[in-house]
Amino acid sequence: MKSTLSLLLAWFICGTAVAQQAWYIDGYHGGVWGHYPDWNTRFMADQLAQHPDWNINIEIEPATWARAMQVDAPALNDFRTFFEAGRVEYVNPSYGQPYLYNVSGESIIRQFQYGMQELKTYFPRAEFTTYSSEEPCFTSALPQILTSLGFKYASLKNPNTCFGGYTRAHGGEKVYWTGPDGSVILTAPRYSGEALSNESTWQTIGWNNSPAYLEHAKQDGILHPIGMTLQDAGWKNGPFMGSKANYTTWRNYFEHIVNNDSAATWNLSQEDILVNLVWGSQVTQRIAQQVRAAENMILQTEKLVAMSVWDGNMKWPQAEFDAAWRTLLLAEHHDSWIVPYNGQPGDTWADKVRNWTEQTNHICDSLIQIGSARQNQAKIARIKNGYQLDNDMYRIVVDTVHGGVITELFSKKLNKSFAVNGFNELRGNFYEKGGRHSSMESRVRVVKLSNGLEIHGQIAGTPYTQTISIRKGDPKIDFELHLDWKKNTGIGTPLTKEYKWEMRDKPFYNDSNKLLVVFPTTLKDVHVAKDAPFDVTESRLDNTFFNSWDSIKNNIILNWVDITDGQYGLALFSDHTTSYTHGAGFPLGLDIQYSGMGLWGRNYTIDGPTTVNYAIVPHKGNWEAGDIPHQNNLWNDPLADYNSIFTLEGGAVQVTSMTWKNGQLVVRLYNPSAKPGQARLRFKKEIGEVSLVELNGEINTNKQSTKAVTNNKEVVVDLPRFAIRTLSINPQ
Repeated sequence: MKSTLSLLLAWFICGTAVAQQAWYIDGYHGGVWGHYPDWNTRFMADQLAQHPDWNINIEIEPATWARAMQVDAPALNDFRTFFEAGRVEYVNPSYGQPYLYNVSGESIIRQFQYGMQELKTYFPRAEFTTYSSEEPCFTSALPQILTSLGFKYASLKNPNTCFGGYTRAHGGEKVYWTGPDGSVILTAPRYSGEALSNESTWQTIGWNNSPAYLEHAKQDGILHPIGMTLQDAGWKNGPFMGSKANYTTWRNYFEHIVNNDSAATWNLSQEDILVNLVWGSQVTQRIAQQVRAAENMILQTEKLVAMSVWDGNMKWPQAEFDAAWRTLLLAEHHDSWIVPYNGQPGDTWADKVRNWTEQTNHICDSLIQIGSARQNQAKIARIKNGYQLDNDMYRIVVDTVHGGVITELFSKKLNKSFAVNGFNELRGNFYEKGGRHSSMESRVRVVKLSNGLEIHGQIAGTPYTQTISIRKGDPKIDFELHLDWKKNTGIGTPLTKEYKWEMRDKPFYNDSNKLLVVFPTTLKDVHVAKDAPFDVTESRLDNTFFNSWDSIKNNIILNWVDITDGQYGLALFSDHTTSYTHGAGFPLGLDIQYSGMGLWGRNYTIDGPTTVNYAIVPHKGNWEAGDIPHQNNLWNDPLADYNSIFTLEGGAVQVTSMTWKNGQLVVRLYNPSAKPGQARLRFKKEIGEVSLVELNGEINTNKQSTKAVTNNKEVVVDLPRFAIRTLSINPQ
């Protein structure tokens, strides 16, 4: 009887396995900058030799292999053998493993281009087929970028490292992830039954193919469920699940395991990428500002040097730009943003970012001096309890009795008032100084400038200086805020119990108590939109607030966020990636400062002054009618003028980069519009052949053709909504 029961049990288990065979993505994550001990290459090669059924997926920083070649070339050669045999797939070839959603679209392109180029040096037969990451390194425009680079598949899973977030769960075994431009890539989503772990705040139940995970998958009709963990380089586990898993590469999974299964279309929104960092903390703020400034600097420098090359004044300095890009790409590393304090004193990730971005800026400075002339002059009058600032665009009234807030913001062009009392107020919960405080609690002193006002005030005992600037004919109103912190003080939501990694509620999640600058307006029942890399997201959030790891909302401002009531709107620009606030009864606001408990029990403190630049743009209609992408582009790149080479006609179309390669001028265009567009480039001289090229360098023969017409001086390019197109132009 016992024997019969055993046979029945074995039959049942085997039958279940046949009906639903589980698969597993194993491999390694890290690199020479993060974590990659010198013995790791030999370890992987030996483990692959010892376990012939083990297949792995790796996202190792490309610069790692130079070190591996130096310290153990035989191990690298052995590892390369398994790579070429198809048992190893490189799933994230980006140069610095960035989160992606927090940097520019052009940075994302260069991350992959430089990373893939570097990897080809050590793995010349490498094919980059599937994008996957151990961290939530995702952004909505990836389908367009990945497919243009030659990728065929992607994964939206990161089940074992969800500290910084995760993607929204979605039904189905695989989906056609559709980007904002319409590009499609076949993708493994986080399944609808792939719940967040009850035992941690960094895992889903898919990290180890748990019974609950497989049962949910079975109930949802998923025939080939797949779990995943990319181990940290340096872990000595070998096969992570021992001998009980069916290990596969992502490429093999898509092409040979689920290749015949159907897939639904998912128009993934940036708000489906549920990510969060310690926004408002001084260390994160500085990193974001340093990265943004370096991004702006290198792209401006490339364009200006490209024009000089076109005019025959210099040769393209590829080596210098390569060096400048590589340090910037490393500064965008995800570890910079999520573990900025890790490392030895003087050599933390935050220290590295400062040094890397300084190197990028230094190289750019050596190539060209960048400057811009700005029109000044505004009429400034002293009035009762304040000042009035006037030019052809605006009438702005500042209340000196109540903290320098703006009590009137009147757009002369629109004949519309936008501000209600408390506009541009600083407010937050100073929990070590008695609770909530506001800049409106104190009088301010004002100094008149040629084009604005310099306001001196204080909040909760800390002095601050704020400059408000307007320029003739410019719809942007600029603000610079400098907080002269003398010592650390708690700002935000206090920690009321002992910190544990497993705590779902974390103080830094709650933006409502951070130090904010807020903009209550006359607009009612507004809709929110915000930009993302090569995308604009129409928000579906009722509000931006959450307190817990299992309820994260994407409340991130990359460059701008906009509110509109349909007739009028107000856009807010930020000089760095951070979080914004908005909700019923809660005005649009920008996160200025948080000081308190962050991740891993680390106290994120204030250690010096804070300076933040932001701007606002009142406008008609929604973000597109208000020309917000263009205005923000001018704010980040005041020298966006290419008239020495060509004039650009095409409404909202932007030139995101201009470089040279193999004697060809390479121009990348972006249509930051929800509508299809067309760009017309009118050159100052006759040009030769023009090709449309993909991001991997291949000539595009499928999407469309470009044509040089009108005596070989004109190029016309169709651009779908939110699309990028790259032109290679022979200058003759």
